[in-house]
Amino acid sequence: MRVRSLLVFAIVLVPSACYVLRNLDMPEFGRAQDDGLLFVSAKSLAEDGSFRIVSLPEKPAQTKYPVLYPLFLAAVWKLDPDFPQNLALARIASWLLLAIALALSWAYFRKQGFSEPRTMVLVALLGFNPYMILFGANTFSEVFFLCWLLGVFLLAQSKLAQAALVAGIAAGCAYLSRTAGIALLVSMPAWYLLRKQFRQAAQFAAGMAPFVLGWMVWSHIRQFHTLDAALIYYTDYVKMEFLTIGPDNFYIVLWKNLDGLLYGMGGLAIPQVIGSLPVKILTEVVGVAMISGCVRLYRRGVAAEYSLFGIVSLLMLLVWHYPPNERFVLPLYPLLLAGLVAELEHLGSMLRTAFGHKDAGQRVAAMIMSACVAAIVVGALAVEAFVSFDYLYTSANQSRTKLAGMRAAYNWISAHAPNSATVLSNYDPILYLYTGRSSQMVPLLPRFWYAGDEQSTIAAYRDVAAYCRSHRFEYFYSNPDDISRWTDDPEEARTVEEVVESNRDLEPMFRSSFGTVYRVRPQ
Repeated sequence: MRVRSLLVFAIVLVPSACYVLRNLDMPEFGRAQDDGLLFVSAKSLAEDGSFRIVSLPEKPAQTKYPVLYPLFLAAVWKLDPDFPQNLALARIASWLLLAIALALSWAYFRKQGFSEPRTMVLVALLGFNPYMILFGANTFSEVFFLCWLLGVFLLAQSKLAQAALVAGIAAGCAYLSRTAGIALLVSMPAWYLLRKQFRQAAQFAAGMAPFVLGWMVWSHIRQFHTLDAALIYYTDYVKMEFLTIGPDNFYIVLWKNLDGLLYGMGGLAIPQVIGSLPVKILTEVVGVAMISGCVRLYRRGVAAEYSLFGIVSLLMLLVWHYPPNERFVLPLYPLLLAGLVAELEHLGSMLRTAFGHKDAGQRVAAMIMSACVAAIVVGALAVEAFVSFDYLYTSANQSRTKLAGMRAAYNWISAHAPNSATVLSNYDPILYLYTGRSSQMVPLLPRFWYAGDEQSTIAAYRDVAAYCRSHRFEYFYSNPDDISRWTDDPEEARTVEEVVESNRDLEPMFRSSFGTVYRVRPQ
């Protein structure tokens, strides 16, 4: 990079650096569960070299998330084994990955023939994006995966000897970061074959395949065999897929996932802080525009390998057993952003032509359309700025307040529950990390969400004492955010809270400002 480029890149890092430095305690840690499970698995690697979900009572092998990102986090545990103090180091390490991802995005855009000014704009939009900041400063694997993904594309087009083989090895590392990287084993050989590079296609597959086979064999050998749907959720993607999706709901899943994908893609440009139907429709239109722009780029031969990977990834997400959102499509964001800019340029070209039309009506229509497009672009940028520089901080403070209440409950558990006690909680990884007590979530399944089945969710809490007894959980910790990952319906949340509070088989032992610790009465 030249001096001007380095200066721009440094400025791009400022928003995320400010967020990291002002929130080193990572107050939102563990609230999405996956980040907590990854950190727990990293703890296991650091302490005894095993790769297990040590927060669960059964302590099964970690056969759901592959090992490479937890290995990265294990270095944090090695350098600072004291939790929660080591969250500050984890946050800084994650931010460094974000900086690498932005640098690789810059290199990729330039490799694709984008001018330096266009590259600056695209990387600035990436660096200022609130989702890039949020997930890039937390212990999620998406940004780590994005680094490997961009590395694969850069290596594939490099002049290195055996570039395809080296790219395949990098793709294997991407797969060991997120199993979604399996899409590379389809998309990259297809890219080589379309270019009639048959030998390179074989080399790439040969480089990546051992990583894929190695992880599949390892996870199959260590698979935890159970019929318990909750434990399957923790340990087996494939079984959970079949538990969630069947002939009775396939089209519902497909439709809801398509809706979620378009909303999640557009949401990267228009953050979801305004929950109205018109805004949702506009957001999904932006998602469609992103896809249309990527098609234009592909036809020009720009980002073709990334586009092929995107196609395979989106097809996988359409039939996935969990509703896709911004986090799921974040590794595609550099491509989607470039596609959105390309589509806006195409629209601008059409409007400029209409401005010169001899029909006054056409010119007026072009002016109105231009004003609408400009308002949407300015509005989207304003919302992003608001979220990046205000909303994220407000959300972090709210999480910090909730965490204070949760930690009060955890302190009570640490002081009063036996070391061997097990606790049912929807925030099981962080409960384990704060208390040392094994924990597991309430068995809420994706199938409930796809079916719009509020009654099954409520029934799971109505029968929670029986579930605790059958699975030997002595305590149950519940708080108002228990079902927030599945619904934002306040009425359903209130009903769940009432069901729990009225359950005579649950004896309240400690109430904090955020939730209650119950002892499960013996039958």
